[in-house]
Amino acid sequence: MADSGERNRSQRKLKQETSSTGDSGDFISSMPDEILHHIISFNPTKLAVKTSVLSKRWRHVWCETPCLSFGVEATVRGINQTLISYRALKLLSFFLANAYYVTSREINSWIEFAMSRSVHKLHVSFHNYTCPDFFFLSSSLEKLYVRSALIPRCTTVSWKSLRNLKLSSCNVESSDNILSGCPILETLELIYCLGLPQRLDLSKSLSLRRLEIKWSFKSSYPVEILAPHIHYLKLTMYEEPCTLVDVSSVTEASLEICISYNFFSVADFVQIMVLKMLEKLQNVERLTFGRTLLQMLSLAELRGLTFPMLKVHTLIVETMVVRTAIPPGITRLLQNSPVLKKLIAQATCSGSIKDQDLDNYLSQRGLNPDKCWRSEYIQNAASKLFASFMELVLRNSKTLETMVVQFRSRYTHPLALECFAQLLQMPPTLPHNNNVSIVLNPNNYSLIASVSLI
Repeated sequence: MADSGERNRSQRKLKQETSSTGDSGDFISSMPDEILHHIISFNPTKLAVKTSVLSKRWRHVWCETPCLSFGVEATVRGINQTLISYRALKLLSFFLANAYYVTSREINSWIEFAMSRSVHKLHVSFHNYTCPDFFFLSSSLEKLYVRSALIPRCTTVSWKSLRNLKLSSCNVESSDNILSGCPILETLELIYCLGLPQRLDLSKSLSLRRLEIKWSFKSSYPVEILAPHIHYLKLTMYEEPCTLVDVSSVTEASLEICISYNFFSVADFVQIMVLKMLEKLQNVERLTFGRTLLQMLSLAELRGLTFPMLKVHTLIVETMVVRTAIPPGITRLLQNSPVLKKLIAQATCSGSIKDQDLDNYLSQRGLNPDKCWRSEYIQNAASKLFASFMELVLRNSKTLETMVVQFRSRYTHPLALECFAQLLQMPPTLPHNNNVSIVLNPNNYSLIASVSLI
């Protein structure tokens, strides 16, 4: 009976609490408007507007959310109606992308609306859109992303608060004016843009710290980069000449190259170009090489070209888990990095240059492909190939403390366990008196071993 009475009292208490919650609304609705605005801002505006039917409390909440987002599903009528009902005096972010059957006049009116609300972050992505003059005058913009647009030669650019600028697939006719109008710019990304100058001079951009460039395959002229103030540099190049004139402050760099169909005609030139870049990056502490660029460095090593000495502490390389499991380029990089502490090898299934093309290239230069880079395990399992790779790394780096092998593809996931088993069987007979931690990282978990070198 006592238990029954206690149970009844608990049920009455729960009923009272439920009733109380019902009178005052649900937990989320009881939150301050500022928090609700923040929650709604993570959804596309079309969904945010639909919250107005939940209750009276929610009827006008969306009207003051600090973020508006109109994607491919948005219609001209829907966007216009939304902006008419919008009440907030300031916008944190405004996203416009790929609306169909939209005129430049309509796009301009939407951007003007955002700028009238002192927008901080603006994303504009329309096909063949030409940016109007007023677009370049904003004292509130802090982050700007423009895609698939023509940025015409303009006389005045005033983005005094802009810190991050990303231009993607744009035709840029006035990069000098743009840069001069961004006095506190910190990050610049130029992705597949046309019309860039042959000499990209960023010496007057005193606040610029990060530069990322991906060249369009349509570019056909040499480019010089003068960026003495940047700390981070990421380049993805095609075969066109690129010269690093001054990147003396860079501490972290990432390099990759895309080779199209004329591999044989550009391979020699590309190797020399990349080695000249490395000379300008000798003081970099963290360096990343893409898989194709690493293949080109391997060819350069096999041809006997001179590599510069590096002061890199962390080296990141994309390498293959089949055939060229021990690229000569990695060996030379290790030997020329006397203060290397950490190596991260990102395992991929294949290189972007075909094995047959690599073999033909070497054969044309009187080199035997089999002797150049096939290990003694070439006919054996990939796990033995990678064990051989790890042993080579340990033999060629006297200061290494940590090696991480990342298996990013689901196809290489089972290989991690096989490699770990091979690693445990590796005899500790390597010629250095230090311990190296080896981490095999197959996606969601890590396998860690400590190898004592005696």
